[in-house]
Amino acid sequence: MSRIVGLKAAKGAIVGAMAVAAIGLAAPMSSAANESSWTQGCRGYWYSTSGHSYCQYALNDSYQTTFDCNAEIDTQKTKSVRIGFEGKMNTHECTFKINKTTVGLWI
Repeated sequence: MSRIVGLKAAKGAIVGAMAVAAIGLAAPMSSAANESSWTQGCRGYWYSTSGHSYCQYALNDSYQTTFDCNAEIDTQKTKSVRIGFEGKMNTHECTFKINKTTVGLWI
């Protein structure tokens, strides 16, 4: 009887270890970053698969945000804001991973 219980415990431990390994391989590493400089009061931020542009104090009225997805075509979004705007401008979600988000002026 103790041999059967021992075998079941060993099988359970193996299945558990395999599940943890599978989750580790499937789940992407979490990362967060932002542009090192501001573009006329705004800059891009990105976290794992999501990117957004944020303004601390917009000095221009038109911006373009570029979302650089790892396994997809890059996406660009434009936004017109009022001078002095503070807050989130644009967001985009990549399917697998985002490399970076950049903000530029839209002319």
